[in-house]
Amino acid sequence: MSLADIKHPILYSAMSLVAYNINNMYYAEKHYLWCTPYFGSDYQSPHYTVPPSSSPFEIYKLYRGEALSADKHGYKIEQNRLGIKKGAIQMHARGVITESKLREINYIADETEKSQFRPILCVISRLEAVPHYKKVDIRDKANPLSHEYIVADLPQSAFDVISVG
Repeated sequence: MSLADIKHPILYSAMSLVAYNINNMYYAEKHYLWCTPYFGSDYQSPHYTVPPSSSPFEIYKLYRGEALSADKHGYKIEQNRLGIKKGAIQMHARGVITESKLREINYIADETEKSQFRPILCVISRLEAVPHYKKVDIRDKANPLSHEYIVADLPQSAFDVISVG
């Protein structure tokens, strides 16, 4: 289902504070967000929403737990470090950032303390997101029945940021 066709007025996403700040500092306050019209995960509902791995609430909890703990085996922050670097490579290829900025972002991704990867929740207006919508391939969804969307180059003005706890 296209983002333009859903009825929910709000989309939700969770990201690390590090990713948010990189987007603001290096990408002219434009953000790449994997989002869903459902804050939580109710995989037992007859109306399937999203599984825990795509739930903004569950992702928020994972980031928070890893940022606050000394768990050396946590995976979410390490995934985020890799995602930040992958995004920087793509932005460099598009000519958005220079080679020097690419190196800076890679350094930030590698060297920033885990505590700085605390989570933020993004609350996005669906109407603002529609022009930035990119379809998620069914093979990339956490579940083929889940409602997951990508919005790319979304301006900061199109969503609110919330940090809880």
